[in-house]
Amino acid sequence: MNALKNFHRACGNNSKVLSSKLLKIPASSIFSKRRNHIKPEEAREIRIPFPNGYITGKEWGNLLGHPILCYHGGMDNCNTFQPLAPYLSANHHYVAVDVVGHGRSSHLPIGTIFEFYRTVIDVRRVVEHFKFSKISILGHSMGANIGLLYGSIYPTAIERLLLLDLIKPVVLPLAWHTKNTAEAMEMFLALEKKKLKGKQRSYEMEELVARYVDAVQGKITVESAKILMERGTQVVENGYGYSHDPQMNISSVTRFTVEDHRNIIKNNINCHLKIIKAKQGPYYEPTKILEEFKTYYKQQCKSFEYVEVEGQHHVHMDHPERIASHINEFFSPLAAIEEAKAN
Repeated sequence: MNALKNFHRACGNNSKVLSSKLLKIPASSIFSKRRNHIKPEEAREIRIPFPNGYITGKEWGNLLGHPILCYHGGMDNCNTFQPLAPYLSANHHYVAVDVVGHGRSSHLPIGTIFEFYRTVIDVRRVVEHFKFSKISILGHSMGANIGLLYGSIYPTAIERLLLLDLIKPVVLPLAWHTKNTAEAMEMFLALEKKKLKGKQRSYEMEELVARYVDAVQGKITVESAKILMERGTQVVENGYGYSHDPQMNISSVTRFTVEDHRNIIKNNINCHLKIIKAKQGPYYEPTKILEEFKTYYKQQCKSFEYVEVEGQHHVHMDHPERIASHINEFFSPLAAIEEAKAN
C-alpha cells in the first residue's frame, strides 16, 4: 500500500513520469485520440435535418481525418458499406448516408417527384451540416451516379471520387422503365393515391429478404440482403415492410439522355477518379458509349484508374476483401493532405 501511495505521489510531483520512454505522447493526447476515433462496428448514427424531414446515416473512422461520404445504390441503404468498413483504412472520416427515400431517411413529401439533381442538393446539406471544406466520395451504383453529378457540378469541392460498379450516369428511363412519359406520370399519380391511404402489406422478415434477392435476380447473397434489411425495413402490423419510399421503385418521370450526361460531365469533372467494375455486374449501355466517357475522364481528371474484379453488382458486400486494397490505395493520399493542414 505504501508503495502505491509513493507512486501516486511521484506522479503528482514529477511531470517526467508521463513523458517517459514508454509514453512519449501526453496522456491528454491519448484520450483525445480515443474520442476522435470510432470503430466500424461501433459506427455512430447521424441525423441531419432539412425543411421536410431528415437525412440519416452512420459515421466512423478518424473524425479528424479527411471526410469520405459513402453513398449506396438504389433501393439499398447505408448498411451496404457495413461488410466493407472493417477493411477500410482507419485514417479517414467515413460518413455513410441513407439517400432521402431510403433506409431511415425521410420520404419525399407526397406529391413530390424524385429526380437526381435533388441528390446533389442533399450532398450539399450533408457537407454544410458537418462544415466540411472539401470531401471525397465513395459511391456504389446510384451512389456512384450521385458522386459523378456532384463532382461535375461542384468540381472544386471534391478531392477524390471512387465509383463501385458504375462507369457513367445511367440513362433514364432504364431498360425496365416505361418509355412513355405520360404512362410514367400516371404511375406516379396512382402511387400518390396509394400513399395517401397509408396502408402497407405486412411480411415475415425472411420473405422480405427473399423478395429482395429475387428482385435483383439472385445477384446478391442472402447474408448481404439480410444486412440491408436490418435498416431497410420497418414494423408493419404484426410483421415488417420495406422502409424505402415506394416512389423509388417506379418508372422515372424525369428523363436523362446520353447527351444530357455529356453536357454535365464533359469539361467539368476533374478530381482524382477511380472505377472498380464488377465483371459480372450490369453495364447498362453499349461499350462504345462507356469508352467515350472513359476518354473524358482520362483527359480531364487529375488521375484516372479503371479496375475490374470478379463478382456481381454487390461485390463490395459479398466479397469486400476483393476491393478493399484498391479503395485504400486510392484514398491513401488523403491522410497526407490532412496532415499538411494540421501543420
